[in-house]
Amino acid sequence: MQIGQLATAADTTPRTVRHYHRLGLLAEPQRRGNGYREYTMNDVVRLMRIRWLATNGVPLGSVAAVLARDASDIEGADDTIADLRALVAALEAERAKLTQRLIKLSSMVDDVESGRPLSALPPKVAGLLAGALESAPTSEVRTALERERDLLEVLAISGKAPQEFLSFYAASIADDEQRSRYAELLSEWSSLEGKSLDSAEPVIERLSRTLMAWFEAADPFSSSEFDTTQSGETGMPIPLDAIIPDPAQREVVSRVQRALVSKSSPVKGAS
Repeated sequence: MQIGQLATAADTTPRTVRHYHRLGLLAEPQRRGNGYREYTMNDVVRLMRIRWLATNGVPLGSVAAVLARDASDIEGADDTIADLRALVAALEAERAKLTQRLIKLSSMVDDVESGRPLSALPPKVAGLLAGALESAPTSEVRTALERERDLLEVLAISGKAPQEFLSFYAASIADDEQRSRYAELLSEWSSLEGKSLDSAEPVIERLSRTLMAWFEAADPFSSSEFDTTQSGETGMPIPLDAIIPDPAQREVVSRVQRALVSKSSPVKGAS
C-alpha cells in the first residue's frame, strides 16, 4: 500500500502522514526495491487511531503517550486519565467562553435589527443615552453626552462600571425632570471649557456641590470597584487628564472624587 492509498483510507492527506512521520507518531515503513514506501494494515490502524484522537481534541503531543499505554498499566492509566480530564476542563472553559460570545453576538444582532445603537452598555442605558443625544438642547450638551457615552462604554468594556452606577445613570436620564436638570448641569459643565481655575471657581464649586448632593442621594458608588483616590486615579489604566483634558472641568470631577472617597459633604475647595 502506497502513501496515497494509506491517506485515503484514513480520510487524510499524504502531507499529514509525512507530518506524523516527522513527529514520530507513525513509524516510517520499509521501502521496496523500487524505493516506494510499503504500508501495511497495521499502519492503517495506527493512522486512523491517531486521527481519531486528534479529531476528538487530544493534542498531537499527547497522542503517542495515549497510544503507548498498555491496558494493564495502572500507573499509566492514571496519567492518561489526568491528561484527558485536563483536556475536558479546557474544553468546558472554552465552551463557556463561546456561549458568552454567542449571547453577546445574538444581542448585537437584535440591537441592529431593532434599530438600537450597537453598544457595550446595557441596552436600556444605550437606548436612553441615544434618546438624550437626540433631544440635547445645545450642541455643547450633545458633545458632553457623547463624551459620557464613550467613557461609560470604556468603563463597561473594562469591567469598571458597577451595576449600581449604571442603574443610577439610567434612572437619571430616563426621568424627564432629572434629564432636564442634568442637561442644565452639562451646559454649565461645557461653559467651563477654556476658563482658568480662578475665574471659573464659582461655577466649579457650585457644580461640585450639586453633583455630590445628587450622587449621595442615590449612592451609586457603593461598589469599591469605582473608588478613586486623592491622586486622581480613575479605576482604569487611563489618567484623568487624558479623559478630561480641560483643567476647570477636571477640577469638578477631582473634587467630587475626593468627596466620594472620604464620604465628606459638602465638597470643599481644592487644596
